[in-house]
Amino acid sequence: MTIEDRLLNFKDNTILDRDHLYKLIREVYPQYKDTSIRWVIYDLVKKGIISKLNPTQYVIGQSDIYQQKNASDERRKIVDYLNQAFPNIRIVVFESTLLNEWVNHQIARKVIFIEVEKYFMSDVFRMIYNRFSTKVLLNVNKEDLYMYEGELIIINQLISQAPINQQARDIKIEKLIVDLYTKDLITEFINEDEKDDVIESIFKTYPVNVKTVYAYAKRRGNIDIIKKAISSYHLGGLS
Repeated sequence: MTIEDRLLNFKDNTILDRDHLYKLIREVYPQYKDTSIRWVIYDLVKKGIISKLNPTQYVIGQSDIYQQKNASDERRKIVDYLNQAFPNIRIVVFESTLLNEWVNHQIARKVIFIEVEKYFMSDVFRMIYNRFSTKVLLNVNKEDLYMYEGELIIINQLISQAPINQQARDIKIEKLIVDLYTKDLITEFINEDEKDDVIESIFKTYPVNVKTVYAYAKRRGNIDIIKKAISSYHLGGLS
């Protein structure tokens, strides 16, 4: 069996650590040294059998890294503005409507969530409040969310170790998975009985780094809930 055949036995979007990939190649080509293995990996990437996610991880198939679909113009303007005002601060901007990719009932109410390091929350609030016409709220809870109708911009604290795409100011899929099983406001836009279907669809569509999910879930204090929620989707080589 060739290394291509072995890798094609994995499901698409399976994430492999570099050491695991080296081990698989050595099992097929035990005589190969590291230099030859790197050439094998280069060839596998060129053929589209695997894709490089980062310096230490690869994914089976063509990588489809998560990005919010159909992001609003307002979100893009907010991101551009924050990039100018706070280029080096960890900030993520995402919308309630991102869930429309997976839920059956389409979410009509657009709420833009801005999560930022605690120290900069007030500064970001003032600048967004003065710049945008949409209602802007700071440190919002569930009761506040239902007190106001229509579109909102909500600024809350970004939890340390939260997986985000800093360059794009975008949420990573690993953060979304964990947030759906916390008391975060994004959970108000999805029915409890839809969560399992959403998680299953996410794992089928995107590469999910389960190690990152678990690390963030541990930080959020819901690691046991997350392990139970995703166990049937990542076992057997999905990550």
